Amino acid sequence: MDKIYLHHFSGSGVVKHLHRYMYAVLTFLFLFAGTSYAQSIKITGTVKDSQGELLPSVSVKIKGSANGTVTNNNGAFSISVADKNQVLVFSYLGFVTQEKSLNDATVINVVLVAQSGSLNEVVVVGYGTQKKVNVIGSVASIGAKELQDRPLSNVSQALTGLIPGAYVHQSSGQPGSDGASILIRGQGTLNSTTPLYVVDGVLTPTINDINPVDIESVSVLKDAASASIYGSRAANGVILVTTKKGSKSKTTITYSGILSESHPSFTPSFVNDYVTFMNLVNQGAANTGSSPVYAASDITTWQQANANPNGLNAIGVPNYVAYPNTDWSKTIFKNYLAQDHNISVSGGSDNSQYLLSTGYLHEPGAMPNTGSDEYQFRINLQSKVTKFLTVGTQTFASFQTYKLGNVSTAFTYLNQTTPGVYPYYNGEFGYPSAPDESPTANNILAYLLEQQGNNSQSRVNTTFYANFNIIKGLTWENKFNYQVVSQEDNSAPPQYGKWNFATGVESAPPGPLSAATSYYDFNKYYQTTFNSVLKYSKTIAKNHNIEALAGFEQYYYNFYDFNALSTGLTDPSLYVLSSVTTATTNTGTEYDYGLRSFFGRLDYNYKQKYLFEAVFRDDGSSKFAPNDRWGFFPAFAAGWRLSQEPFMQNINNTVSNLKLKASWGQTGNNVLSSTASAGLYNYQSTYGTTSYAFNGAQVNGLNIQTFSNPDIQWEKTTLANIGLEGGLFNEKLNVDLDVYRKLTSGILYAPPIPLAAGTASAPVVNIGDMENKGVEISLNFHDHIGSFNYSVAGNFAYNFNRLTNYKGSLNSDYSNINQVASISGNNAVVQGYAYNSFYLYQTYKGSGTYYNANGSVNKNGGPKDGMIRTPADLAWVKAMIAAGYTFKPNNTISPSNLYYGELIFADVNNDGVYGGTGDQRLSSKSPIPKYNGGLQFNFSYKGVDLSMIWAGSFGAYNYLSQAGYTTSYVGAGHSISSLIANNHYYYDVANPSDPLNNITAKYPRLTNNISDPQDLSLPSNFYLYNASYVKLKNVQIGYSFSNSIVNKLGMSRLRVFVSADNLLTFTSYVPGLDPEIGGGFSYPTLRQYSAGLNATF
Repeated sequence: MDKIYLHHFSGSGVVKHLHRYMYAVLTFLFLFAGTSYAQSIKITGTVKDSQGELLPSVSVKIKGSANGTVTNNNGAFSISVADKNQVLVFSYLGFVTQEKSLNDATVINVVLVAQSGSLNEVVVVGYGTQKKVNVIGSVASIGAKELQDRPLSNVSQALTGLIPGAYVHQSSGQPGSDGASILIRGQGTLNSTTPLYVVDGVLTPTINDINPVDIESVSVLKDAASASIYGSRAANGVILVTTKKGSKSKTTITYSGILSESHPSFTPSFVNDYVTFMNLVNQGAANTGSSPVYAASDITTWQQANANPNGLNAIGVPNYVAYPNTDWSKTIFKNYLAQDHNISVSGGSDNSQYLLSTGYLHEPGAMPNTGSDEYQFRINLQSKVTKFLTVGTQTFASFQTYKLGNVSTAFTYLNQTTPGVYPYYNGEFGYPSAPDESPTANNILAYLLEQQGNNSQSRVNTTFYANFNIIKGLTWENKFNYQVVSQEDNSAPPQYGKWNFATGVESAPPGPLSAATSYYDFNKYYQTTFNSVLKYSKTIAKNHNIEALAGFEQYYYNFYDFNALSTGLTDPSLYVLSSVTTATTNTGTEYDYGLRSFFGRLDYNYKQKYLFEAVFRDDGSSKFAPNDRWGFFPAFAAGWRLSQEPFMQNINNTVSNLKLKASWGQTGNNVLSSTASAGLYNYQSTYGTTSYAFNGAQVNGLNIQTFSNPDIQWEKTTLANIGLEGGLFNEKLNVDLDVYRKLTSGILYAPPIPLAAGTASAPVVNIGDMENKGVEISLNFHDHIGSFNYSVAGNFAYNFNRLTNYKGSLNSDYSNINQVASISGNNAVVQGYAYNSFYLYQTYKGSGTYYNANGSVNKNGGPKDGMIRTPADLAWVKAMIAAGYTFKPNNTISPSNLYYGELIFADVNNDGVYGGTGDQRLSSKSPIPKYNGGLQFNFSYKGVDLSMIWAGSFGAYNYLSQAGYTTSYVGAGHSISSLIANNHYYYDVANPSDPLNNITAKYPRLTNNISDPQDLSLPSNFYLYNASYVKLKNVQIGYSFSNSIVNKLGMSRLRVFVSADNLLTFTSYVPGLDPEIGGGFSYPTLRQYSAGLNATF
């Protein structure tokens, strides 16, 4: 054929021309290729998220072509482009796609913004995960970024302000005891309201033992559709924690360190000038017609010493020590430095991944001898040993030590001391120096420093799992967990003397060693959990998507303890039991319980448009009699993704991922209190040992301690939820709205029984229903302007709580309140009212007109705010008594009884007795807030980032009639708050023009009667304080170093930051006290200023 071809064109010149043409083409192509190669531009850079985290595997493509690359493990990329007019497109799962024009730049650093409404975002739910678009339950999630780089000693603190519908309440700032309580969607029971905690699929009593840096995500299940899979323990909501795992990339080593200077956020303020203190106490005595408590010579002595504080008294002691002016708040509350160090190693291959981490937390505490040290270790390991089998372990261990400062006693006596006691000098504790001072004025520092002993806790939590891939879409997951926690403490009460430094006399010698005691306690609990879950997923005909699971779970809990008390030490430093002479008591307890469960879930969606879910759990508990042992808890949910409908397509760029969802279901509760031993055997009678006489001799036997009730059943909580969620403006703004109703029925409760029943406790019965209704909304907006990225997220929740059924309705005249209410202190549980509504007397509110037009006394014309302030007010009180009215609890007008600066109370029942026994009334206020919210801001520009977290709580009230702080009692041996000292009523009857008179003050007159019947014996709304607050929980500024610098240091990431926690608080609560903690004196929360770094190698 070649011959024919050549012969055909030979001699015609065609071949010659063809050869020339081919040569020209080849030459052109060669030159073009060379020119192209010469013009090729290499572009490099890094990709990070808004928090400065380097992102691996980000797709980097040239717009309009198929050419591209991905970032490496360090978030770096390199790509060649033809010219500088090209545009690079950066895309990553869960983040907003971003385009970058080169504009002559050869280094492009990109910050991607998280796309919270992403179609592929995955949410952790009970026993698995779901795509966010398919979730139709009410689930709130936060990631590791919200927890990282904060000086957190536990996880619960970090959730404040981040979860809509969750009230996170920290009741103490003491290291080791600073975990917060979490209330989800209101108070649903009279018993324990603690949520169910699940860590890596395993139930655990607390999440506060987890190292916050090990956490990958936290999910909060709030409605029945999401929580019913946990059945009988999900009535208070479920908090799921997932820890970090290894990756398939090369090994990385990460160090994070934080150094924090911690300050008490709130400290009570007391009068610390002893001269002022003595004068105020004498004023209180004069107000009631009593003699002065402190002699003028005492006051003169201190005045002279104050003029020369560094001078020496007759025995060579400095005046400031011998004649002190102690500020007890500054003495016992201190700033301190805390350290938190963590190292993790992670990596792996396609078949095996691992993560190892260890941490150390050192917190000396804001009060002497109250600190804690904690050591933590974790290993998460998994390996795919065959194509169908993956095995692994998740093991966590910790050891924590606690100092033994007697905090509770210190706070008990903080109002029973004076500035006239010097804390500590030359190795000795001080005693009151003034002759007229009470010998019981306490030295608070001694309670904190002199407790001897040790207290420690050890914890091991280990899980082993095996997952089988049986066939495509069918897996079988098996998990066994063992947790053991042991606590050991030994202590010996302090043996110390107290010295009067003015006289050099040991006025209070230490007690005899023969009466000294030594106490040892050891307790341990362990629990085991086994669950086995079959999961199946299938897509039928491309549009019908089915996911199902069925599982079995068995749980067992066991606790025991032993303690011993012995008396008689041979030496104060020898307090081990073998060195103590006499064994006093030895006791021990043990208890256990178990739960066996079957559960399942079915999810179906059509084209991811119409969603349906059905859930059930069948629980059998050892806490109930055999006939009532099992409880069935179902739930159903449906969702409609309106954005998938054709009629929405034209506006999907404006409104996207719009989803309407609704759910109904039931959960349960069988926990009576946060004390694990409560309510374990209520269906049976319990017995204890007792002594009795038999044949003239004392013998031991058993007596009944609690009556049985074999008919008790589960508390059941029925939840209904309707929600709407979606994105606006190309998902720059995401909105999630939920409206719910939660009704708990058959509440477990032990009502009081007649004394004729004996000393045994009442049986537990199912009594009462409680309702919660509310609204939750969360908003999240994110956008960027060039390299400047910003986001604002907020959440708000309202909850209405009522006891709808209890012991019967309350009569309008309150005549049956003792029969239908459970009253504890100043709070009451009553049908038709919020849980723990305040039950108080009301202060009188008058018009200030005093008399009617005809000259008769006007019962509604008295003092406007209920305090007798002026002679006209007192004259009105006298006229009322003359007219036949009575003022309780004291109806006598005199300086030692009802007088100027005293409160009077309202006659609510109109019986003519003001402050009578029938005038106490329920309030619409309670200690539980009605509103909660949070606000988060995030900004980043290139390597710099700034974030803020605000949290607020509104509508909660606290009753605080705290002697020595909010009440006007003054006396020897008792503190006086600055609050009272600076704002108490005073009126000199003999000298109405006295410049010291203060008749507009907030607080009543000073009195030396600690049980002043008019101001202190009746609990009134005068001492009810609004505990609403807004707090700046965290503000942080960080800088992530550029890739070029990091690589030179042999790292893949380096970030430094400074932060502040609890920086600001806005509240009208009692000055010096934290509204979040509430109540009286307590270990303060901390304002922390921190600096830290994160480095990855």
